[in-house]
Amino acid sequence: MFHSGKKTFSGDVPKLTKWLYTTSGMFRDASYQFISLFLLSFVQFFALGNVSIDEYIQMYTTITIIIIILRIWDGLNDPIMGFIIEKCHFKWGKYRPWIFIGAITNSIVTILMFWITPTGWAFVAFFAIFYFLWDLTYTMNDIAFWAVLPSLSQKEEVRANLTTLLSIFVSIGSFAVGGIVPILASGNQGPTYRWVALVTSILFVLSQTILVIFMKEREIDVSVEKNDEKIKFKEIFTVIIKNDQLRYTIIAILLYYTGSSILVGAGLNYFYFNFGYEKGGTLQTLFTVVYAVATLLGQCLYPLFVNKLKLSKMKLFTICSFTTLAAYILLFSYVFYTSEATFALVCVYGFIAFFGQTIMSLILYIMIQDSIDYNEYKFNERRESSTFALRAFTAKIGSSLQQLSLYAFLFMAGLFTISNGIATAEREFMGDKDLIISEVNSLMSGVTKNQLIIFHIGFTILPFVLFLATFLIIRFKYKITEKSHQEMIEEIERRKEQSINNE
Repeated sequence: MFHSGKKTFSGDVPKLTKWLYTTSGMFRDASYQFISLFLLSFVQFFALGNVSIDEYIQMYTTITIIIIILRIWDGLNDPIMGFIIEKCHFKWGKYRPWIFIGAITNSIVTILMFWITPTGWAFVAFFAIFYFLWDLTYTMNDIAFWAVLPSLSQKEEVRANLTTLLSIFVSIGSFAVGGIVPILASGNQGPTYRWVALVTSILFVLSQTILVIFMKEREIDVSVEKNDEKIKFKEIFTVIIKNDQLRYTIIAILLYYTGSSILVGAGLNYFYFNFGYEKGGTLQTLFTVVYAVATLLGQCLYPLFVNKLKLSKMKLFTICSFTTLAAYILLFSYVFYTSEATFALVCVYGFIAFFGQTIMSLILYIMIQDSIDYNEYKFNERRESSTFALRAFTAKIGSSLQQLSLYAFLFMAGLFTISNGIATAEREFMGDKDLIISEVNSLMSGVTKNQLIIFHIGFTILPFVLFLATFLIIRFKYKITEKSHQEMIEEIERRKEQSINNE
């Protein structure tokens, strides 16, 4: 009843597969973060050069509209790709072909996007086509890559270990790009971005090629696979209607993604308005280091909490939820302080928030994997690709809501024009730091305490509400405990054995 062969395994996850899978996440996320963080900077400061101010504004506005439209498409693209992966299987694996095809095509598109730069409106058309292709090709790899995770093992301890390792390497790739590229690009953005695009793309495709060649996929139950292949397109979203545990987990993940991205998204504005333009950038860099350390520490300590201290998912989620909520209240209270020396307190409060968020995110990843087992237990369908397509979909919705909330609170606080003025000054006086500081200080001289309080409500109280809602949903609606999960797995195995015996 199982597809077998030298590229599949049963039992424990092979060590080579485990390490290749988790470490490859570092290079693929480095490539993704480079695009996420620096593509618009490349467009803004290099690709749209040598045009008049009026043309620049028109082209940049058009590119912004293109990105918004393609982000809407991006949300629809994820479940569509999940459906295709469920339906189209190859002899050399369910996921490996899509991982390889996505990686190599995405790397080619990324390199061309930075190394071919037509001038004028031709670049705008070029950007629209290649950004669309970039999203499409990355989604191929992304959905298949993440769908591998729950398929490797159904054991809670193994999943916790794999999820933690993968998260650590993903964070390393993300922080490396975020920290190193700005230093390299200082004063030489265009050429630097081109070479970084080339290097990250090569590392991405090499890591994924090695993974595809040497990793093994778990043997697939033919009866479950046939049920997955029978899925119709309209049923992509019915899984979330039928599977109540998946539904509540997806809602919680959406709330979590939105809440966790708001503080980071508001960071630079926060430090500019509180500490001034000259100090704000430096303090944000220090705060980013705090973010990185808290995230990596949380990822490293998670197995200790689960495997050594034997804390249940729900108990650990509860503890981290309340520490995170407390940290956001403390961050909000900072607006009433006046001493700059209390920046250290902001770092402490931020560390607590980021540490708690990291543990929460890992537990939510485990929960979504358990909900796949629950789907097999209830309906004899696993639907890994469709499920992780929904996860990616919610992540992108959360990112869009984060951007919307940031602009909304800047506008409500009367700070939007100042924030826009800072960007304008940086562009017009690029290379003359003294002129930029003088212009920005003039803009910020009229900022009032009430404006800061309104803005602080946006990036502290709003996440507080979102994290509280996340906790309440998981606490009262999520029912898969470690014990019930083990019972589900035993029942699934019993059915498989009975099916084999009946034949």
